[in-house]
Amino acid sequence: MKIRRVGALALSASLVALGVTVASGSSGAATMKSVTFAYDFPGPDFEVIPIVVAQKEGFFSAAGLNVKLVFPPNTSSTSVMLATGAANVGLVTTTDMGIAVDKKLPILSIANYSMTNNWAIFAKPGVALTAKNLHAELLGKRIFSYGDTWTEAMLPFVLKKADLTASQVTIITNGSGNDLSYLFAGKVDVSTNTTNYEIPGFQGSKVKGKLSELLGSAVGAPNIPIWDYATTKSYAASSGSTLRAFMSAIATATKWAVAHRTQAATLFDTTYPASGYSHAYSLLGWQLTIPFLTNAQGKYFVETNAQWATLSTALKSIGQISKVPAPSSYFTNKFLPAS
Repeated sequence: MKIRRVGALALSASLVALGVTVASGSSGAATMKSVTFAYDFPGPDFEVIPIVVAQKEGFFSAAGLNVKLVFPPNTSSTSVMLATGAANVGLVTTTDMGIAVDKKLPILSIANYSMTNNWAIFAKPGVALTAKNLHAELLGKRIFSYGDTWTEAMLPFVLKKADLTASQVTIITNGSGNDLSYLFAGKVDVSTNTTNYEIPGFQGSKVKGKLSELLGSAVGAPNIPIWDYATTKSYAASSGSTLRAFMSAIATATKWAVAHRTQAATLFDTTYPASGYSHAYSLLGWQLTIPFLTNAQGKYFVETNAQWATLSTALKSIGQISKVPAPSSYFTNKFLPAS
C-alpha cells in the first residue's frame, strides 16, 4: 500500500539481511527497560517519524525506555513477529489485526495510529473517477494492488458500489512494485494507495496536471482507522507499566512532530539517509498524515467499539474472516496517557 522507490527497497533488504536497527541511546541504557518495536513495512518511511522523534529527542529515554526499531521481512510479518515474541510492540493495519484475531493470534491493539480511512483509487490527470459513473469508469480496467490486507479488504467494497465483480476488472498485484510507475507507464488504468503516500509520490514524479482521486470511503469502503499500535495479550498482562511509558513517549513525540514538522522530517532524513526518499517527499507525506492522527474531538490514539465492530462486520461480509467477535477482542485503551 506504500510507495517504494528502488533505493528504499534496496535499503529494506539490507536492513533485514544485516539485522540493522536503531535504538534510543542512553548512558544509562543498562538500567532502562528494553522494548523492541516492529514497523509495518520492510523499510523506513515518514510514518515512522513518531518513533524516530521519540528516540532522537530523548522522549523514550525520559520514559525509562531503550527502544529498538526493527523491520519485518514483508508487509504480512509484523503480527507474526509480535505473536512469536520477536517484537514487543508493532505498527499494523487494523485489517491485519482483524485477520490475526480470526486466526487466533493473541495480539491486541493498544492505540490507533490514524483515525480515518484515507485509502483511495487514482487515475492519470484528466481521467475521470467519480462515484456517479464509477461502473463505466472501472469496467474492464486494470487496477493495481500491492496485495496488502487493507487493499484486499477495501477494493471489494469499491467494486460492489460500482456494481462490478472482480471478473469484470483485471487486478494486477505486485507487492514490491510502484503503483504510480505502473500507472504512468500504461500498465494499469487505476492505482490504489493512501493519499498521504500517493500525493507526495505524484508530486515527485513531475508529471503535469492533477492526479485523479476518489476516496474509497466515498464509494462504499468503511471509514475506519487504517493503522494501530499493537502488542500481545501476554505482554499487555505482564508489562503494563512499560506500555504506558511507551505510549506516553509516543504521545509526546507525535505532538512534537506535529508542531515541528520540518524538524521531524529532517530527523527522519538524518536517521535514514539511504531511505531513498527526498526531504520534500517525507515532509509532505508527514504533513498529509497529520490530519488523520486525531479524531473528531481532536484526540489522539483513542479506539472505539464502533470502529472495530464496523471493521469486523466489513471483513466478514467479504469473506476475509469467519465470524464477527466482540470489539473487546481487538483492543484496549488502558495504556493511553491521560489527555
